[in-house]
Amino acid sequence: MRLSQLAAAVASLSVSTVYAGFDQNRAGAVLKAPPNNSFTSVTGSFTVPSLKGNSLLSIWVAIGDTLAQDVVLKGGITYNKTLSSFVAWYPSPITDITEDVPVKAGDSITVTVSVPSANETSGTVILENTTQNKKSTQFIPIPRNVDHLSSFAADWFVQAYQHAGELVQVPEFGTLSFTKCSATLADGTTTGPEKAGTFEIQGTSGQIYSSTKTTASSISIQQQKVQ
Repeated sequence: MRLSQLAAAVASLSVSTVYAGFDQNRAGAVLKAPPNNSFTSVTGSFTVPSLKGNSLLSIWVAIGDTLAQDVVLKGGITYNKTLSSFVAWYPSPITDITEDVPVKAGDSITVTVSVPSANETSGTVILENTTQNKKSTQFIPIPRNVDHLSSFAADWFVQAYQHAGELVQVPEFGTLSFTKCSATLADGTTTGPEKAGTFEIQGTSGQIYSSTKTTASSISIQQQKVQ
């Protein structure tokens, strides 16, 4: 999905509105903060799926800019023939933290990203592998040339990667569930992803390759095969 299309879709989301969007390489959910409010913390847990092959995939939790999603504080795991853990404040490069938080298939991962409402020039990403009892807390400065993060979007995504400008095939991940999901607002209230807008992986010919459902505290992304 182009940024203009993604912005148009996300701009219509709110904690009281459900909207379906489509993307060629990612599926998940985006929750928009209510008017005159913003997110200070977003969390979610997931079990690392068994992945194989040469295709690249990441699973992440984030706070982002609703209007364009081009400034995103996130943490999660990446598969690129091997599994690794990372944090990032995109568009700055990712920081690999696999040495602190190793990852293998079947591990339970919890990610919490936080941006204080009074100072949105630095962020915190806590990534924990509860199966291996490994945890890392990373303090990340805002990317250069960005004045502050417009923290209007809470994100939970499974995403494939581009290679040399071309979309790669999404690896088989079966069903990926984010559990214990919540987002805390600057006014101190906490909400779940039940009313988040869902995004589905869509092929260039219109085929839908995922089915995303939300509840009060979880997001389920089921990969679908198109015959």
